Amino acid sequence: MNAGARRWLPFLLLLPLTAVLCVGFLLPLIQSVENSFHGFSPRGIDRSTWTLAAYTKLFDPFYAGVFGRTLRISLIISAITAVLAYPVALYVAQLRGRAQAFLLLVYMSPWLINVVVKAFGWTLLLGPRGTINTILRTLGLTDAPVPLMFNETGVIIGLIHGHFIFVLLPLWAALAGIDPNLRWAAGNLGARPWEIFRRVTLPLSLPALMAGVIINFTMNMAAFATPALLGGTRVQVVSFLAYEVNLVDLNWPLGAAMSMVLLVATLVLVVLSQRIVASGRRRVMFEGAR
Repeated sequence: MNAGARRWLPFLLLLPLTAVLCVGFLLPLIQSVENSFHGFSPRGIDRSTWTLAAYTKLFDPFYAGVFGRTLRISLIISAITAVLAYPVALYVAQLRGRAQAFLLLVYMSPWLINVVVKAFGWTLLLGPRGTINTILRTLGLTDAPVPLMFNETGVIIGLIHGHFIFVLLPLWAALAGIDPNLRWAAGNLGARPWEIFRRVTLPLSLPALMAGVIINFTMNMAAFATPALLGGTRVQVVSFLAYEVNLVDLNWPLGAAMSMVLLVATLVLVVLSQRIVASGRRRVMFEGAR
């Protein structure tokens, strides 16, 4: 094989995947962008008109409230999951052999179960006559069932359980890959355990933590089954509303506008969070160097 053929071989190997991505992702995205600027009629998309009516409608208090609720819930879940996952990842990374593999399997097992099955399982735990309320009443801690379903609490609990692994795995990989000699050297220089964590462990694991939080956040923004089953119509999120707009009302221009706004909002938040974390990491490493 000559030099020219070797130079083009990687591009030829990428052609099938590129074609699949263009047909399955890029073209539908372009079509959604186009549909969002068309009008809506009882017959469907009015392609004879170009308008911003779909985007203007999203400023209605109802739609703006749904977007705000989705953003708030996603941020809360991402923050709680990060706080819960970090100590678990620290502990798992210190284990060796079968113990580490067993714990990782335990934490991964909920993700291997269908999301609808997990949501129905949470209904048995969180319902008015569920396990948690039964225990609380048996212990005399409550006289009436605690509302844990069909509200934001139920949605947050269900999504934390379902998306926990996406923060844990990147953190575990990063923490397990840190050279133990770095901590040993810091201790040899007089650093206390908290200083070792703040100046060595945290800066080196911060990119993995950010990656896990971003994945968690994007999945929370797009979650459908868990909010629908644990939140119901009382806690509508963007994914549930998009389902109703697209498949019940058949208002595809409005549904396309919702998807575009959700995509742009998610990308903006991801970029901002990456910049904030990068700035924080540089500040932590600068303080550590001092």
